[in-house]
Formats: sequence, structure tokens, C-alpha cells
Amino acid sequence: QSAPENRHVATATANVIASLDALQATCPNLERVAVVVAWFGNDLRAGQCLVRPAVDNAVKVTSGGTWSVAGLGRGSAAVVSQVDGRAAYGGTPSDDSVRHLIAELKARGLKVTLYPFLMMDIPAGNGRPDPWSGAASQPAYPWRGRITCDPAPGVAGSPDGTAAAATQVASFFAGGGTGGWNYRRMILHYAQLAAASGGVDAFLIGSELKALTRVRSAPGVYPAVTALAALASDVKAIVGAGTVVTYGADWTEYGAHVV
Repeated sequence: QSAPENRHVATATANVIASLDALQATCPNLERVAVVVAWFGNDLRAGQCLVRPAVDNAVKVTSGGTWSVAGLGRGSAAVVSQVDGRAAYGGTPSDDSVRHLIAELKARGLKVTLYPFLMMDIPAGNGRPDPWSGAASQPAYPWRGRITCDPAPGVAGSPDGTAAAATQVASFFAGGGTGGWNYRRMILHYAQLAAASGGVDAFLIGSELKALTRVRSAPGVYPAVTALAALASDVKAIVGAGTVVTYGADWTEYGAHVV
């Protein structure tokens, strides 16, 4: 008989334990570790994009724990797309595994940065109109920095600069269809998980949403920036004053928006 086992070391009960042992042996002055946890977006059009946890396999058998994220079980979770018969991504780690890792890092005297991360699971031939080019399909596995209004700013018919753009941006942050799978839900879920784990030292509310933060609802009005600022405030209220709350900007977001 044979069975797959996602373990590659004999010196520890989990790969991450062996990795941390090696990391601290190599870098004895290490102070901080970032825990990156991915959810998945499925559309570059802000108004159509769901943001949700996903698994690489709907029927995988695990030992030592059962996969669950935000109350969702493996059988009811979205499954990531495939490339050449293999999962395009590794899926979202279970909430319990994130809690255990935070506890392990704290026990080692390390500071923890919790970093919810948005991956774009948009396979080739997806049939979703591209807001940037008008093509019948969006490019495969694009950067989250390409999420924007539809059509994108500068493209004929774009709602950029109008109330319609604000509606699309609002849907990305707080829409998500009947399941309510949206960006705010992801960030607030991990803020609550961090608090339930005894707190973390730093928390990122996002990173590199450069095209989204440049969408305007009126001259000089940027609804995604307003939404991120509100989200930062909400996260701060959950994680407490002792946690640094920040956003990982793309370098192009640092300067003024020249139209």
C-alpha cells in the first residue's frame, strides 16, 4: 500500500519546525517572522471579484487535524484551478495551522507579522472579459495589482471618475455575492484570528493593490484608499494598540497620482 504524505524531514514533526530550527541556527539574531496566508481572487474586475479561501484538493485525507477556514470545510470550499493536471496553488492553510504556527513562533521568542495575501486564481481560457484590453479572457494568473474598475481607467467607456466606479470598488471590499466572500471578510477574519491567538506584533491589511487605489469616483476622490483606511481602523480595534497595522504599498503608489 502507499499513500501521499506532505512531509519531507525526519528531524521534526512538521516541515515548518525543521525550517524554523534551520533558520534560527543560520540567523541567530532573527527577531521577526512574517506569516503569509493566502485567499484567492477570481476576477480582475473589482465589481465581479470574489475573495475566498480555497483548497488544492476537495477530498484530501489529512492527519492531525481537519481543514477549516472561516467556518468553511474542505468539501464546501472552492478548489484552486489546475495546470497540466496539478493544482496551480497550494491552497489556504487551515485556521488551526495558522494558530499553531503563531504559538510556535511566540514560544521561540520571535515577533510575528500576520500577512493575509491575495492570490489571483484566474486560469487560462477563463472567459472573463479583460478590463484592460477588452479581450474575451483575462490573462492567466495575473498580479493582484491589476484589479481595477471595468473598463479600466483610460479605456473607452471606463467608469473611472464616476459614482459607478465607487460601486465597483465597494463590491470588491464588501460585496462577494450571496456567499459574502470579499476582501474585508478576509482581512477581518485574520485580525480576529490574531486576537484569538493572543495577538501579533504587526498586521498587514493588504499589499500592492496599485490599480485599485488609483480608481477615482470623482476628481481627487479615491474610494479604495478610503476603504483601506476604514479597514485599518477596524483591524486596529480588533488587534489592539500594541499591534502595528500597515499596508504594503507597491513602489508606484508612493508618489502623486498624475492624470
